[in-house]
Amino acid sequence: ASISDKDHGLTALVERVGSLSKASVKVGVLDDRGGEAKRARGESPVKGLTVLEVAKVHEFGTDTIPARSFIRGTVDEQESAIRADQHKLAVGWFAGKIDLGRGLHQLGARIAAKIQQRIARGINPPLDARTVARKGSSKPLVDTGQLRSSITWEVET
Repeated sequence: ASISDKDHGLTALVERVGSLSKASVKVGVLDDRGGEAKRARGESPVKGLTVLEVAKVHEFGTDTIPARSFIRGTVDEQESAIRADQHKLAVGWFAGKIDLGRGLHQLGARIAAKIQQRIARGINPPLDARTVARKGSSKPLVDTGQLRSSITWEVET
């Protein structure tokens, strides 16, 4: 009698699953990319702050500026769509049809686009009348477009 052990790919799958603990995608304003230079030259439209600092002020608010959560608010608003994208990525990855890094980049790009679209639609609360008069627009978070265009993603695998 002979005994044969066939794992049918189980060993490879276990190794692949182990690699998931290191995999992640971050989405948002992740760095200042020249923000210090913009602050030093006074180019930022918000009192000399860098883009990253402006993002933090608007995401969380201050004593005088209300929170206009463009990141957390989008994730809350789009939770079911994001979960569906994550599920599709996981199923494709487990089946060996999707490269994890490429899939995470696609997921990051989709979430970043959702955040940018939400900013373009407008986020409550409305701007104070003095702010509208100063900037000439009633759309929150949109002045030069610098904040919206600074939303990006980063993948670690």
